[in-house]
Amino acid sequence: MPLEQPAETYTISDPDAQRIYTEARRAAQWVPFFLPRLRPGMALLDCGCGVGSITLDLAAIVAPGRVVGLDLDEGQLVTARAEAARRGLTNITFQQGNVYALPFADGEFDAVLAHTLLIHLRDPLAALQAIWRVLKPGGVAAIADDDNGAVVYSPDDPTMRRVGDLLTTVMRHNGANLTYARHLRGLLLQAGFARSEGFAVAADYSGNLAATRRRADVLTRVLREPAVAGLVVQQGWAAQGELDEMVAYLLAWGERPDAFFAIMYCAALGWKE
Repeated sequence: MPLEQPAETYTISDPDAQRIYTEARRAAQWVPFFLPRLRPGMALLDCGCGVGSITLDLAAIVAPGRVVGLDLDEGQLVTARAEAARRGLTNITFQQGNVYALPFADGEFDAVLAHTLLIHLRDPLAALQAIWRVLKPGGVAAIADDDNGAVVYSPDDPTMRRVGDLLTTVMRHNGANLTYARHLRGLLLQAGFARSEGFAVAADYSGNLAATRRRADVLTRVLREPAVAGLVVQQGWAAQGELDEMVAYLLAWGERPDAFFAIMYCAALGWKE
């Protein structure tokens, strides 16, 4: 692990955008490759758990095993704790922490998940090495992220292409590696895992009115977020007037009966010897 932890920025900084974007995720759809590896009684860590939508499903699967959800954003953890209480799950805790410096002993967990986390990191290999450290011998890590090279949408409009190009520019400026996930098998091996297995997941799509509205809502919130809009204008990537036009286009796109959006996720399992 590096002596100095890289400074990281999560581009989706608007709390409502974060919640809308992640709260509907469920383990069965988003990490199906991981579930056959789990069993009751396992100790499990979810790094970058956000509002805990996937974490809570995993807690039910491994109960009475201990589950820890870890995230830098305390606001999202408040939501996660409330939902755990609502579901009556007593084998799960949520705590603030950094994946580069996991506050756990060597070999503390049977399984570790990092879902849509490493794509935002400047040093994903260091994160994987930290995950390897806290796994027990024989333990398994599950990693999944979207790949920007596998994005499709309809209609094929230049404004939507411009939105995609602009958000890609912002995320790369913030340190994201938007195509790293296709290399996950190799990265796991570099991090010290004995073997790895790769998967593709197609859970992230918008194909009905409710879903396209939700997608448009998230994207417009991101474009309106002062941290994003200010950066874009300051860097000269777009003027405020163009951002306003993009927002208007997205809101109209979300209402279209023919709108569609999808992005593939690349994922991998890694086993510690």
